[in-house]
Amino acid sequence: EWKLDKRYGRIASLSAGNNTLLMGTDMGWVIRFTVVDDRKVRIELPSHGRENIHRVFLDPTGTHGLVSTVEGTTYYIVPGSKRMVQLKGLRGVVIESVAWNKHSVIAASSKSSRGLSATSTGSVLLGTRKGSIYEVIVEEGKEKFSKRLWEIDDGPMPICGLQMDVFPTDNTKFFVMAATPTRHYQFIGGPTYEALFSRYVGGRYRGFQELPGRLSYSELHFSYNEYPNGNAQRCAWLTQAGIFQGDLVFGAQSPGDKVCDQHDLVNYPPTAGLDGKVGVSGGFVAVPLSIAMSQFHYLLLFKGQFICTNRLSREVVYDISLKTDAKRYGAFRGLGCDLSQGTFWMFSEHCVFEVLIVNEDRDVWRLLLEKGDFDGALRHCKESKPKLDMVRSKQADKLFSQGYYKEAARVYAQTTRTFEEITLQFVTAGKPRALKTYLLLKLGSLPATAETQLTMVSTWVTEIYLSELADLDGPPPESWDTSGDEKEREAAARRAAEERAGERKRVSADFRRFLEDHYDILDQATTFNIISSHGRTAELTHYAEVIGDRDWLVRHSLSRGKAKMALLILAKYWTRHSTGKRKKAAFDSDLYYRYAPALLTHSERIAKEMVTTLIRIDKKLLDPARLIPAFVRYDAARKLRQREMKDKKDSAEDGGRGVINEAPHQGIRYFSNVVDSTDMKDPAVHNYLVSLLVEHPRDDPLIKFVERWGHEPVYEYKLALAMCHRHNKMRAASEIHKVVGEYEEAIKVALTINLQLAQLIAIEAEKAGVDEERSKKLWLLVARHVIEVEKHDVEMATRKVSDILKHCSLRIDEVLPFFPDFVKIGSFKGEVVRSLEQYNQKIRSLKEEMDEHTKTAQRIRADIEAQRNRTAVVSETRRCDLSGEQVTARPMTAFPCGHVFLTDKLVSNVIKFAQKKPRALLSGPFAAVTTKEEKLRRALDSLAKDAQERGTANLALVNLTRADWARIASHECPLCGSMMILTCHDPLIGPDEAKEADSWAI
Repeated sequence: EWKLDKRYGRIASLSAGNNTLLMGTDMGWVIRFTVVDDRKVRIELPSHGRENIHRVFLDPTGTHGLVSTVEGTTYYIVPGSKRMVQLKGLRGVVIESVAWNKHSVIAASSKSSRGLSATSTGSVLLGTRKGSIYEVIVEEGKEKFSKRLWEIDDGPMPICGLQMDVFPTDNTKFFVMAATPTRHYQFIGGPTYEALFSRYVGGRYRGFQELPGRLSYSELHFSYNEYPNGNAQRCAWLTQAGIFQGDLVFGAQSPGDKVCDQHDLVNYPPTAGLDGKVGVSGGFVAVPLSIAMSQFHYLLLFKGQFICTNRLSREVVYDISLKTDAKRYGAFRGLGCDLSQGTFWMFSEHCVFEVLIVNEDRDVWRLLLEKGDFDGALRHCKESKPKLDMVRSKQADKLFSQGYYKEAARVYAQTTRTFEEITLQFVTAGKPRALKTYLLLKLGSLPATAETQLTMVSTWVTEIYLSELADLDGPPPESWDTSGDEKEREAAARRAAEERAGERKRVSADFRRFLEDHYDILDQATTFNIISSHGRTAELTHYAEVIGDRDWLVRHSLSRGKAKMALLILAKYWTRHSTGKRKKAAFDSDLYYRYAPALLTHSERIAKEMVTTLIRIDKKLLDPARLIPAFVRYDAARKLRQREMKDKKDSAEDGGRGVINEAPHQGIRYFSNVVDSTDMKDPAVHNYLVSLLVEHPRDDPLIKFVERWGHEPVYEYKLALAMCHRHNKMRAASEIHKVVGEYEEAIKVALTINLQLAQLIAIEAEKAGVDEERSKKLWLLVARHVIEVEKHDVEMATRKVSDILKHCSLRIDEVLPFFPDFVKIGSFKGEVVRSLEQYNQKIRSLKEEMDEHTKTAQRIRADIEAQRNRTAVVSETRRCDLSGEQVTARPMTAFPCGHVFLTDKLVSNVIKFAQKKPRALLSGPFAAVTTKEEKLRRALDSLAKDAQERGTANLALVNLTRADWARIASHECPLCGSMMILTCHDPLIGPDEAKEADSWAI
């Protein structure tokens, strides 16, 4: 509560907006009170008490204020100051009501928050005491525009209430409602207020609602569900007879239409006191001094009493006497409402009270439910599951009783009513389609863990769909309508048939979508059996596609003779999905192995497409060897077709002279692709491809294959040779011998074909690097074959042999033994001369080699003699080159380089070296002893492995004596040989000499 200081007089009027209260007193003061910070601004009228305030008005943003006096003066309160401006255009007019355009003032207020000018009120409508409506615009604290737009044409009466709103579909179209104590008017139009009221000027306007009464005052209020964004939902008009209430429905109304068309009258509560009684015929009735309207309640201020009634049930929910408070705070005069904040205020002569409304919609849902407003009841259940369930149950029962079965099913699915109860209810009523709707919705609400329930419900839905399709496939129900002529009946029958076909198509599409959406919870075997029992082949095929059962699809297509379809299904990697996308399925190679024989043997065209499909598949996904049996059957079927075609050609009139156009062998095509495009090393695949190529009419494919794999064939070349000889593929056999290095056999086979091929093989053998002796043997085979073939024509034989000798290293003397004993060698004169020259050159070469060897032997003998007489002199003062000790008193070892070592020091040095690099002792000069003696070689191998693993060899692993190490050390000087070279990268100071190094530190 807030109490007014008595020196400012008594409160005569109050208006609220945006947490701001504007009050006018009977002593000419205007008080602006900010609720948030309790800030008060007091403004005195410019007349200084010579005028009495009648009403004050505040806009929804709390920015603009108007003050109307009893004397007919209207003031505008300049925002942000204590200055008032008189609106001269309203001089002599007493303002009873004001309608602010909330959109204009809120838009101006938002500009103010951004630092822009917000001093414009926009167009404001004013209702006067004499029944006129004015339009006023104030900007920058100055009156910009004022004009009278409309007035009541049948006598003056005060416009006590004035409200306006904008149509949601057109922001230039306005709705204005005005109220007098006995009438209320509705105006529609735009785009300006002047244009709106111009339609109602001229002639008496009778479009009002009138209620009899003798009140001198009245009020009009709008109620909003969402303020300021939404439109007004309800209106309330205070009359003597009661509260006239109605719903506001904004649509496509035109001028003259009504926005508030559905209305009723709310009687005042009988418990109201009679202090405010007004005489009526036959008695008295208590009328409120002021009213306010919340979302679900009416606030009624009587003289000495405050009552709240529920707008829906009309029951009194709050009743309090104000007589005691009136003695303390003065008489209560009215109510105010702050729409922007949703707060309500009650004021007396000296005090202002805030009316707090707590949990207003507590029982609204129940009242709406009793009225049958299920949507409204649901909105006010506040997520309370028991309340929601009760409302939905009532709603579903009503829908079911009214025959709206599908709608009832949708609502039943949202309740907690038992599954058995609802399904039995639909089954008893014989409504399978509604039951299907209910089951589908329950499927969506069941948790994923309820696998059994999900499967059972989805199976039931499947059965309902199939039964529905069966009914639609049957004959339509007979029509007993015999009205109209025959043509009309036929047209009606056609329309019914088209509708039935459309319904069947829709149900089938729905069923297919259902299978796509729920394939993962349906039991596959059960679903297959159910669909099969109804004979629905198309749906069964679709279901198989959905679950990716290509095995069934291929088998089904082949059983119907549709090999092309089977191939397409087999080659399809994707299964359907309800989202319109495609989901990749796992590749199943067994399907190809299982159905390849049937597809390959169906026809040559299907076989070609099958091989095309196999070639496109990643070679890692299929094992070509497992496809060999299928191609064996294909080869047999192909040969059978060729024989049948040949028999048909032979029986034709041309006597068999026609040519059979043979299609390419698909086995050769597939396995050639496999072998060429991958690193296929399976002998079975290569051998089978060879078996197909040897039966090819031409030799080129087989020869090309043999050349492709060269001297390391994967196929069994002996088996290939046997097949070549069996099918008389001698050129290919010669090529096989050649690539495996059997040049002799290759030439022998080639000589059965032609001489040039044999010569080419001999030349290729020389290029391949065969030794000279073998090359001569190959060429001798060729020459001997020529001699034997041309034995009756010696001259031709000698000419051919002469040509052969020009291309090889054979001499004439090596060929002559194969000629007959009596043959003229005149034609070999050049070859004989060349052969003798070659012998002479060879003799000279041998002589030079013998001379060189003789000189070498003499030098070796001289070196041996010199070494035998060589000695080394060691003086008695000579010291060991390793330790510095004298060597004459102990065993020593001297090397030709001049170095002398004590034998034990030399052995220790070699042992130390062997710990780091034991493998070095197996090469160089040491190899003379370490590689020949098995004991030393094994020991050093063991040390080498240990050094590689640990970095240093452990000598305890071998059993070598110092005598063994002495034999190794005596083969090379450690300071002049490989040991010194291998240790050049070692540090000068080793780990065992760290102390010595520290002693030299500075």
